[in-house]
Amino acid sequence: MDEFRTRGFIPWSKVDHFLLAFRSIWVSTTRPDGRPHAVPVWYIWDGRNLYFISERSLQKSRNLVRQPWIVVHAGDGDDVIILEGPVEIVTDRAELEKVDAVYRAKYVDPGSGAQATIFEPQVDLYRVNVKHVMAWEYGTVANRTDWKFK
Repeated sequence: MDEFRTRGFIPWSKVDHFLLAFRSIWVSTTRPDGRPHAVPVWYIWDGRNLYFISERSLQKSRNLVRQPWIVVHAGDGDDVIILEGPVEIVTDRAELEKVDAVYRAKYVDPGSGAQATIFEPQVDLYRVNVKHVMAWEYGTVANRTDWKFK
């Protein structure tokens, strides 16, 4: 993915590794009146797209019906990854099953061993079709690295 880098020095492999390793991320959507709405979610990163679930009645889901563009924040204030792109609800059964298998392996209750699943009542799986990634890393002297995707 480094061929899509437009500036900066952070290698894509480092960004990819962090996105595979983080437990949760923050998703930001836009309310109908233009105010931002940001919440943490569990997610799956497949190396190119990001997936998360949301109950249809929740604010983020209602926001995405109206404005299907999202900003995703990962990391802390020193080491940051921001992803932007449009979202769509996944309906393909094979893709749903593939994501669920990874989700079950990633999110396991440490006490009971119960595995989380994307297949919950009134829940949709969203795919973020990442178009732009920005990353900052402590010690790179305030230099941002960007990647743009088609």
